[in-house]
Amino acid sequence: MARNKNQHWVPDSYLRAWVDLNTPAGHEPFVHLFDRKGGNHRRRSPGNIMKKPELYTIFRGKERDLSIEDHFAQKIEPEFIRVRALIESAGHVGMQEVAALYGFVAAMIARPPRQIEHMKQHWARIFQKARNIRIRSNVQMPPTLVSGPKIALEEIQQMASDPMGTWFPDFVNANINVISQRFGCDILINESPHPFLTSDNPAVICFPNSRGNERRMVPRGLGSRGCEITMPISPRFALRFSHRPPGLYDWITLGWEGVFDINFRTITKAHETIVSDCEDLFFVQTIVDRVAAVDSA
Repeated sequence: MARNKNQHWVPDSYLRAWVDLNTPAGHEPFVHLFDRKGGNHRRRSPGNIMKKPELYTIFRGKERDLSIEDHFAQKIEPEFIRVRALIESAGHVGMQEVAALYGFVAAMIARPPRQIEHMKQHWARIFQKARNIRIRSNVQMPPTLVSGPKIALEEIQQMASDPMGTWFPDFVNANINVISQRFGCDILINESPHPFLTSDNPAVICFPNSRGNERRMVPRGLGSRGCEITMPISPRFALRFSHRPPGLYDWITLGWEGVFDINFRTITKAHETIVSDCEDLFFVQTIVDRVAAVDSA
């Protein structure tokens, strides 16, 4: 059997923090899964969910290049798990540990299949438009088109068909560079009786302070004004990144309302699946009801 054929976009080591502590003796540890509307409850082992065959594999002829998958599984994920354990035990979090948090969150923004597919379609549209361009021979080309950067049509097509072998590693590195240069980090401590939830898209980009018109007009990039990134790392802890000089700033205690806000972001930005360590979502019922109403409109 091929090594590492099924590849997680949400690591099972990350998801283990949401294992139900009341798992019956003799049962494989499980988390609770729900759809975005709070329905379709089922129990699953973290190792059996949120994975796809060959998601990050680079194919070079018949050879499988697992360098991206191995980088995630052997470097980024173990470092994050080590740092999460320090956070859970109130241990010292130094600059090396903060860098590990930045790297993990930046990678998690890029890793979901829907994000990859979105970028593939973006390049596919560029390819189709480029194929249809017709240049009139009697029209002089602007100097910038003659002397500027160039990309061949075949390269654009490869961007659409082979993301792992072309743009994906650069996309991850770009996320790491932007977040590590423009964002500071807070650690959020859940002091409410209800857990932080997570999802199949746990690193959430949002603009909480945008006004109505500004919300529609501002580009949705990491460099846009007011951008925040939130990500739960366990039922009790979450990370919040916001625009300021890089580094770890505060450990902030959240009550029920603050936890509800983080769960609101997590649920509304989930692609299909919500993850909890308990089987009842009554504490976020108003959120899942709103999602259900929007989805059915």
